Amino acid sequence: MESLFEALYTYASENLYLPPEELEEQEQCEEMARLAMEELTAKGCGSQAQRVEEGLETMCWFCQRSFFRAGLSIGLELNRL
Repeated sequence: MESLFEALYTYASENLYLPPEELEEQEQCEEMARLAMEELTAKGCGSQAQRVEEGLETMCWFCQRSFFRAGLSIGLELNRL
């Protein structure tokens, strides 16, 4: 089951879709974060900025994985009905 999960997860990650307005908001957030990281680095807080970035990336990964698992669980439950 784990290999099936990994295959489905890979497929879902490669075929993500966001509506245009959400994609635009995501791009604005990424730009805001990039500028904040540059500002922190310029102020001598590069290592702290890097740790924040890594932490946010990990949190995002866990969030995406949990949403995928919820969707997979819903699909499996609907299949049983």
